[in-house]
Amino acid sequence: MIVKKISLVLVAALALFVSSCETRQESIDRENRYISEHPPEDVAKYYRDVTYAEVAGEKLTLDVSVPDGEGPFPVLMIIHGGGWSMHTNTIMEGMARYITNRGYVVFNVNYRVLPNVDMKTIVEDCLGALLWVKDHASEYKGDSTRVAVTGDSAGGHLTAMLVTQAEDPAFKPTYSSATKDFSLTCAVPTYGIYDFIGLSRLSPGIAKSFLGAGYKENPELYRLLSPYYHVRKDLAPQLVMVGTADFLYSENIKYVKALEKAGAPVELWKYPGKPHAFLNEYWNDNGRKGYDRMVEFLDKHMKQ
Repeated sequence: MIVKKISLVLVAALALFVSSCETRQESIDRENRYISEHPPEDVAKYYRDVTYAEVAGEKLTLDVSVPDGEGPFPVLMIIHGGGWSMHTNTIMEGMARYITNRGYVVFNVNYRVLPNVDMKTIVEDCLGALLWVKDHASEYKGDSTRVAVTGDSAGGHLTAMLVTQAEDPAFKPTYSSATKDFSLTCAVPTYGIYDFIGLSRLSPGIAKSFLGAGYKENPELYRLLSPYYHVRKDLAPQLVMVGTADFLYSENIKYVKALEKAGAPVELWKYPGKPHAFLNEYWNDNGRKGYDRMVEFLDKHMKQ
C-alpha cells in the first residue's frame, strides 16, 4: 500500500513537472535573471563558451573557471539539469564559481537538448565533453588524473550514465580522443532519474515523452539509458544527493540501494525538507549547504 502510494505521488509529480515545463527560452531568461539579481562569486580566471566539439556547423561549448594559485588542481565537470530540454550551463554558473574557489578547476558543460536531438545523442555530447576535459585540463591548471563529474536532475541522470556506461560501444562520443580515457575519480549525481523502465511502468506517456518511443517499441533503449540496470562493484565512488521533499526522492533511494547491493562505493546525503532543484540557488544556504557537502566528498577523494 505504501509503495503504491509513493508510485502515485511520483507519477502525479512528474506529470505536473512535464506539463508545467518552461520553454527553453523561458528557462534561459530565468537563469539570466538569477545571474543579474544575484552576482556569483568572482574567480581568478573565467573562460566562457569554449568549444569542445562541432557537429554539422553547430559548436558545443563549455565554460571553464580556474582558481587562484599554481595548480595543478583537481577537476570537476558539471552537467546542468532541465528535463533534458531546458536551460544552459548558466543555471550552474553560481555553483561552478563557488566550487572553483574551494580549489577546483570547473568545466561547466552545455549539450544539445530535446527535441532537437534524442537522449542517446545527449549522452554522447556529455561523453565527448568528458574526453575533451581530460585532454585539455592541463591547459587550465587542471589535473587530468583527478576528474569528477556532477549534475542535477537531468544532469544527475547524465552523470550516472558517465559513471556506469561511458565505455558502452552503443555510444559514439561527440568529441573523439585518441586516449579514450573515461575514468573518473568520483561522481556526485543529484536528484536524478535512473530507471526509465520503472518509469514506463508507472507512466508510459511520460517515459515516452523523454525517450521518443514506448518501452514495448524499444526496450533495449530503455535499458541502455537506465543507469539503475548497469551498476557494478568497480564503479567510481558516488555521492547521491536528494532533498527529502523531492518527488524523485524514492527514485534516488532505489539507485543507492542498487549500488549498495552491487558492492559499489556510494554515500547518500539527504537534505531535510528540501524539494527538487535546490542546487540552483547558489545565493543562499539552499544551494551552498549542498555545495559544501559536495566539496567535502570531492576533497576526500581528490585531495587526500
